[in-house]
Amino acid sequence: MPSSKVVSRHQGAGAVANSAPVLDALAGIAGRGGFVVSMGLGFAVGLALLPVAGNQLSGAVIILGAMCIAAMAAYQALARRNQIEQLQQRLQDEASYHAFVDSAIAGFFRTTRDGRYLIVNPALARIYGYDTPDQLRTELTNIGQSLYVDAERRAEFQRLISKNGIVKDFVSQIRRRDGSMIWISENARTVTDEDGQFLFYEGTVEDISLARASEEAMRSALVETQEAARAKAAFLAAMSHELKTPLNAVIGFSDIMRQQLFGPIHEERYRGYVVDIHDNGRRLLGMINDILDLSRIEGRLLDLEDDAVNVQEAVMVACNAIQEDKPDAPPIHIEIPAYLPLLKVDPRRLHQILTHLLSNAVKFTQAQGRVTVKAGLAADGSFTIAISDTGIGMDPDRIGHALEPFKQLDNRLARRFEGVGLGLPLASALVRVHDGTLAIESVPGAGTTVTICFPPERSVEIGHAACA
Repeated sequence: MPSSKVVSRHQGAGAVANSAPVLDALAGIAGRGGFVVSMGLGFAVGLALLPVAGNQLSGAVIILGAMCIAAMAAYQALARRNQIEQLQQRLQDEASYHAFVDSAIAGFFRTTRDGRYLIVNPALARIYGYDTPDQLRTELTNIGQSLYVDAERRAEFQRLISKNGIVKDFVSQIRRRDGSMIWISENARTVTDEDGQFLFYEGTVEDISLARASEEAMRSALVETQEAARAKAAFLAAMSHELKTPLNAVIGFSDIMRQQLFGPIHEERYRGYVVDIHDNGRRLLGMINDILDLSRIEGRLLDLEDDAVNVQEAVMVACNAIQEDKPDAPPIHIEIPAYLPLLKVDPRRLHQILTHLLSNAVKFTQAQGRVTVKAGLAADGSFTIAISDTGIGMDPDRIGHALEPFKQLDNRLARRFEGVGLGLPLASALVRVHDGTLAIESVPGAGTTVTICFPPERSVEIGHAACA
């Protein structure tokens, strides 16, 4: 019997030794599953080892108890290690956050609802003119009364943040510690606890004084530019009367003489002079009107008198005017559908646009060439008018120059084509006033196409008026 007990003890000890890897695995599982799981696994393994220990129940109980104690110890050690690691990670995160906030360029803050600072970073202290964050918290105890130049800004801040939970780009003028004033932009939110109870406001502050000063300077410069443009337009409007009154007399009387209404002019040369006086007077009057219109557009003094216009009729009137003025011009072909919506534009200004574009087209196209006018609706409902010619064209990189006032692509004194370079710029400006666009496509030696596009809302959809 004694020997069997010894043998039994040796077998039990060997079983414990052989089960060491099992204990390690059990400890890991127990660490993840908790005390209850460790007890259950220990009991199961103990029952499994009963045949190894023989019929001696005491050996199995010892094995089971040892395994449960080992599992519990492993679980407690692992739990302590996890707690330590979590605490270290939290401390590292907080240290990293505080380092970020303390070194940030923008100001960081936390404030109470009644306007006291809880936390501020060095950047905010510098922005407000304080030496340290502690000095700011100590001296600035009422944000609404002491910080904002407009005492109502704090109430507005709280109203917005109460309504939306956040405020973005909240711009205010504030007083610094030395009494100077700057502009700031705030972004903030409300922070609450798990029960939704208010804890504090938290946010950032940025000094935008330089940016705001730059914006103010730009606005001031823009106002001055606009005032200068208006003054120039007013001056030209006044001068136009002084120029146009005698010019109208020259045109009117020369026209009477040209038609010989009060008797014949027998001298052929005189008749030729009268025709030249009349034609050049009209040309000069047109230039004065174009310059005046450009100045009015620049000064935003040009008023539109919109009306529903039949585009086909408007194109025909413009073509007749061009062909009457330039009888040797190439033929102008009109390709406009019989039915189109009316176009809501200023009729006089549309006539100017069309005559300027048609005049350019025939000017740069030989007599045997071709000028075509098309109109229609784009896929998005925009109303388009395209004027194409088979003339000399121009380099695409020079299109921008052609749209600048008084820019002559051929600036030689003895240039081939006459004009002061106002046709395209004025047409483009008048189209813009109607909220439209003007685009040019051109190839040297192959011609030019100018397309004007008016927005869909300028199409008058009262039926589809017949273009007779």
